[in-house]
Amino acid sequence: MNIFHQILLATCLVALIPIGGLWYLGVHETQQELTTSVSRNLSASADSIAGSVEQWTGMNLRMLEQNAATPAIRSMEARSQDPVLKTLTDTYNWVYLAFTVLPDGQNLGRSDGREPTFYGDRVYFQQVMGGAPIGRQLVLGKSSNKPAYILAKPIKDQAEKTLGVIAIAMTLEDLSKTITNTRIGKTGYAILVDEEHRLIAHGDGSISSELQDFSRHPALAKRAGGDGVNRVHDESGKELVTYVKALNQGWKLIVQQDAEEAYARAEQALRGALALLLVTLVVVIIVALLLAKRLSAPIRRLTAAADEISRGNLEAVIGEGERIDEIGALSRAIERMRVSLQMAFERLRKR
Repeated sequence: MNIFHQILLATCLVALIPIGGLWYLGVHETQQELTTSVSRNLSASADSIAGSVEQWTGMNLRMLEQNAATPAIRSMEARSQDPVLKTLTDTYNWVYLAFTVLPDGQNLGRSDGREPTFYGDRVYFQQVMGGAPIGRQLVLGKSSNKPAYILAKPIKDQAEKTLGVIAIAMTLEDLSKTITNTRIGKTGYAILVDEEHRLIAHGDGSISSELQDFSRHPALAKRAGGDGVNRVHDESGKELVTYVKALNQGWKLIVQQDAEEAYARAEQALRGALALLLVTLVVVIIVALLLAKRLSAPIRRLTAAADEISRGNLEAVIGEGERIDEIGALSRAIERMRVSLQMAFERLRKR
């Protein structure tokens, strides 16, 4: 490497190392800020939906508690209970059946006036009779052929003795609207599953005609390694940003968005920063080339002049003497050396 290459390389390194470091830190900080923003956005959406779901569930539980404490329900007589149960289905349009069950599992009162049915084998009934304050079960409605949610509470007398169970069967259309109406950008939506990871409501607006198993959803699999926002891939290979939130009733809420859209601003910022870096690189290289040429060219000319003098050409022209830097000083020194040699040879000739 001659002096031109050395000057060029040194100039580029001195300029590019801090520039590259600042560029990396700037891009890294921008990506961190956008990641935090994406996380905050998904988390806020999940909290909003979770609040609506919890409010919906809480309202139905309070309604059950209030009616379970009425004298008509506590009477454990079908003729007294049926009008109250019928009022429930008339008042709350998402409740399609309200009913009571005796401790032996036999159906007592019904809001639809149909023949009593045995409910002793139902999970929600067994939960309540087993001492749980609330019984829950997601089932496939026989009439609607869509997922239905059963909530049950114990019927107790003044002495807190369990007389039976009051339960309501509800459609999930209203709850699904809460999920469907939540959009995150163009590609983001929410999915609600029960404690067994069966689909309750999907953000695309569909309510399945079967209890689909969502255990394979990448967000649920990833969540085993930690909560919060995760970047996963679906079955098609598309990258998603997901957030999973556990609800009080054991359900799980998945909020997801395409990573490409979620991090579009980050990619745009990265492309802009990369373009700026490339422009900076070009400018630095051009400046380094000009500087290296300005420094190395005079040195080459002075080297050639000194070489001519060493070969006996004392009439060689020494340039760069007008410069006020070190190169100018070197030029003048070579010129003085040339003049001194020329005077010495003149004296030798005279002798």
